[in-house]
Formats: sequence, C-alpha cells, structure tokens
Amino acid sequence: MKKKKLSREVKIGIYGICMILLLYLEINFIKSRDIFSRDNTYYAVYDNSDGIEASSPVTIKGFRVGTVDKVWYDVRTAKVVAEFSVKSGYPVPEDSKAKITSASLMGAKVIDLQLGTAPRNLESGDTIRSLMDPGLMQLVNSEYDKLKDMATTLVERVSKALDGVNAVLSEENVANLSALLAHANSISGNVDRMVAQDLNQTMGNLKSLSAELNTAAPRITGIVDRVGAMADSMSVSVPALMTGAAQAVDRLNTALAAVNDAEGSAGKLIYDKELYNNLTEASQSLTMLLQDMKSNPGRYIHFSVFGAKNKSK
Repeated sequence: MKKKKLSREVKIGIYGICMILLLYLEINFIKSRDIFSRDNTYYAVYDNSDGIEASSPVTIKGFRVGTVDKVWYDVRTAKVVAEFSVKSGYPVPEDSKAKITSASLMGAKVIDLQLGTAPRNLESGDTIRSLMDPGLMQLVNSEYDKLKDMATTLVERVSKALDGVNAVLSEENVANLSALLAHANSISGNVDRMVAQDLNQTMGNLKSLSAELNTAAPRITGIVDRVGAMADSMSVSVPALMTGAAQAVDRLNTALAAVNDAEGSAGKLIYDKELYNNLTEASQSLTMLLQDMKSNPGRYIHFSVFGAKNKSK
C-alpha cells in the first residue's frame, strides 16, 4: 500500500501553528518569562503609574525575579493597577510592599519587592501593598518650593532693611549726620593741637633733663667711683671685722661658761650662798662703821691744835 501524502493545506496549517508557537515563545523570551515554570501573579494599586509599563522588571534587592504583565487605569477607583508575575521559587510574605522606584539615572522604572517578615506568604492572585519612591520631578518641585519660600523670606528681609536705610537717610538725619561729622572734625583738630602741644612740651622737658644729666655726669661718675672704692675697702676690712667679732663671741661664751661653772671664782661668787651671806654681813658692818665714824669722828681721829692731847674718851 502506498503511504498517503499530506496535503498542501495540512502542511500550511502545521507550519502556521509552529510559527505561532515560536512567536509565543519569542514574546515570552523578550518579556523574560520562563514558560516552562509556573509563576505567581500579584496585583498592586498606585495613585499613578510613574513610568511603569508592561514588561518592566520586578526585582528583589536589585535582582530580577519577575515581569510586569500589564498596567491599566481603573475608572471606578481612579487608581492605576499593575499586574505582575513572580517566579514561584521566590515566596512573598503578606506584609511585603511593591515599591515603584528608579532602576537607573536614565529614569527606567521597576517594581522593587520589599519583603516582609510575616510567617504567611501571599497566594497567587493576591494584592500586595504598594509604595512609591518620590520621583525626580517631585524632588525638584519640593526643593523649588523650599527655595521659593527662602527667596520670599529673603526679599521681605531685604525690603525691611531698605526701609530702615531710607529712614536713616532722610533729609533731617543727613543734615544731623553732616553737623555731627563737622563737630567731630573740629574736635579731632583740637585734640591734634593739644597732643602736638603736649608732645612738644614733653620733648622740651626730655631735652632739658638730658642736658642736666650730661652736666651731672662727672659728679655721678665720681660718686660711682667712691662707692666702688668703699666696696673694695669693705671687701678687705669686713672679713677681719668678722674674724674679730667671732673671737669676741668666743671669749664671751668662755666667760659665760666660767660664770655658769659653780667651781670657778665667778661661779662661787654667784652660786655660793654662804659667801653671799658673808659679803652681805661685811657690807652691813662696813655701813654701820661708816655711820658711826660720821657720827663720832673723835673716836677715830685724835688731833690737837697746840699739840695737847685730848684725854676725853
């Protein structure tokens, strides 16, 4: 039996199916989707798309784990809804957030998953909480508002300062300031004249003092010479004087030691009580004798004018 040959229409049909399948595979390859693995689909709701579109990457800490499938505007809620798929090998905790952020300085946007720590993971088809990173225009607008406020404040302060300057520079104040400057100039001139007079007088006094010092210089030189000679003589005589004083002190110490010594003559005279008593009695007896001689001189002195003897007792 002869084999049946495929008709031309069947061949065209098979070729078309193969082309459609290849196109599907190519599209998914371009979208970085693995058609042989099962992905989990999630939804996120934003106030605006901020540049997110289909085929935008989905990352975790910069590593691509999925792709944005489609983005549309929900008329009923006035929100932008993003549908994206994540590979099944990357579980997403239920407290995670999908943040729209810039992937580069050129402005390319991605959805960055900020994983949470909840024990339960989101199921495919769940809605994840959304979060938006402020864009460049928002930052520029914010800084512009700050600069605008600062400029307004600065203009107000400058305006107040100019008002104060205008008030100070009024005709009356200018006239007063001119009079004040003129008075200050006159005072300065008077002060300069006084200082010049005092300086001239001081210089004259210094000159006279210098002349007097020049006149007295010979006398001062003589005085200095005499003082030097006196110092030289004192340097010679003072050591001999100090030596004599030292010897005198030694002698005085020897005498005091002799007085303090009870065995010596001076010591006995001071410390011997019996000798003291004898000297006292002798002194008293001598005093009584002198008194008696004064009262009765005839008892002790015998004389006669004519040589006769006085026989009276």
